[in-house]
Amino acid sequence: MTQPEEEKERSYNILVYGIDKLSLTVPEKSISKSNFVLHFEPYNTPRRFDEFDGVILYQGIFEQFEQESNYSGDYLTHSCDKDELDKRISESTLLLRNGGFICFLLNTKFIDEDGGRSFRDTDLTKYYLRYRYLSRENFQKRAPNLDVILDEFRGFLERYGAATSYFQYHGDSFEIRIISKVSSYVTGMIINRANYFIPTRVPDNRPGEVKEYFTLLANALALTYNKLSRDLPGWINEFEFSEESDSKAERDALSKKISEIDERAELLQKYKSILSLTGGDLVDSVATVFRKGFGIGVDPLDELREDIKLLDDNKPFCLCEVKGTNKGVKRENINQADSHRERSGFKAEFPSLLVMNIKNARSLNEKDQGIAIEQIRHAKTTNVLILRTLDLLELLRLYKNNKIMLTELKEMLTSNAGWLRVDKDGYKIVIDEDGAS
Repeated sequence: MTQPEEEKERSYNILVYGIDKLSLTVPEKSISKSNFVLHFEPYNTPRRFDEFDGVILYQGIFEQFEQESNYSGDYLTHSCDKDELDKRISESTLLLRNGGFICFLLNTKFIDEDGGRSFRDTDLTKYYLRYRYLSRENFQKRAPNLDVILDEFRGFLERYGAATSYFQYHGDSFEIRIISKVSSYVTGMIINRANYFIPTRVPDNRPGEVKEYFTLLANALALTYNKLSRDLPGWINEFEFSEESDSKAERDALSKKISEIDERAELLQKYKSILSLTGGDLVDSVATVFRKGFGIGVDPLDELREDIKLLDDNKPFCLCEVKGTNKGVKRENINQADSHRERSGFKAEFPSLLVMNIKNARSLNEKDQGIAIEQIRHAKTTNVLILRTLDLLELLRLYKNNKIMLTELKEMLTSNAGWLRVDKDGYKIVIDEDGAS
C-alpha cells in the first residue's frame, strides 16, 4: 500500500558548517541517506543557512580565547568575528522562520565573563541560549557517560556523547525537551522544537570517523524533527494571535538594544585596553580613543605605526607618538616624538604629543606612576606634551562627563608642553618639581 503523501517521512538538506575551525577536514562530497543529505561547507563559505532545512555547527567557532602571560600574571584575550556572526544570525532567523532547525554541538566549556568583561553574546550558540531563567554552568571536568533520555540520539551519544556544561531552567516561557542528563543535570536539550543543543566530543580527524559521526547525528536529527513535526503540523502556524506579532516585535527590539549595549561595552573595553597593550595594538586603540571617544579625526595613513596625526577639517593640527614601555618615560622617547615632527616636515613649534603606556604595574594604583622631572623639563624644551595612557583615559572621562569641552581639549593639546597630568577631578600641566603649571 502506498503511504499517504502527508505521512511520508521527510528528507532534509542539512548544512554541516565550519568544522574546519576545529581542525577537521571538510569532506568534498555530500553524504546522502534516505531521510537526509549532508552538505559540508567551510567557515568562510558563501552558502547561506537559509538555503537548507537545517544547520549543524560547533559551539564557539565565532570567537577565540587565548591564555597569555605578562609581568603581572596570566590573563585571557578574546576576539569575536562580529561581521560573520551578525550575518549568520540573520540567516538563522530566516531558517527558523521557514520551519528549519539548528543543531549546536557543545564540545567545550562556556566562557561568559572574565575580569569584568562580558562574553555572553559573542557566539551563535550563546545567542540562541538567551532565555530568561535559563542558566548554564560548566562541569569541573568533562563527563563522558550520559543518561540518554531521547532514544533517537542514543546511537550518537553512546559513542560520541560527552558533557562539559549543564543547564538549569525555572520558568515556562519556552518549550524544552531533554535529550540527555548527567545525574540530575540537563546536558542536552531541544528548545522550541527547532534548536538542538547536543553535548559531544570532537571526532578524530579521520574520513571514516567524521562520516560516521555526522551520519549518526543527522539521522537522529531527522528522526526527531519528523516526530516533532507530526506532533504539531506546520500549518497550525497559519493561525496567529495578535500577541504573537507583538511578542516578535518586542523580542526584535530587545535583541537590537542588547546588541547596541554589547557594542558600546566592547568599545569602552577597547578604550581601557590602552592601559595594557603595546605595539600596533596600542596605537590602534589610542587612535580609537581619539576618533570614537573624542570625535577627533585620525590620519588613516599613520594608523598601526608608532605615530598618528590628529586632524581638524582633514588637516593635521597635532602629531602623536605612541609608545609602550616597562621602564617609564625616557629622554629617547621624547627625542623620537621631536624627530617624528621633523620627519613629517613640521616646524618645531608644531604641537607634538607623546602618549606613553608604562606597563610594569599590577594594579591601577601602581599604574599612576609619576614622570621624572628631568624628562618633563626636556619635553618642555623640545615642545612635546607627555600623556600617560592613564592620563588619556582620565581626560576621556572628563570629556564624557561634560567637564571639558572639545575646543578646550584641542587648545590644551596644542598650546602646552611638559606633562599633562589628569585625574577624575581635573588636569594640570606639570613643568617643574613642585608641579606648577
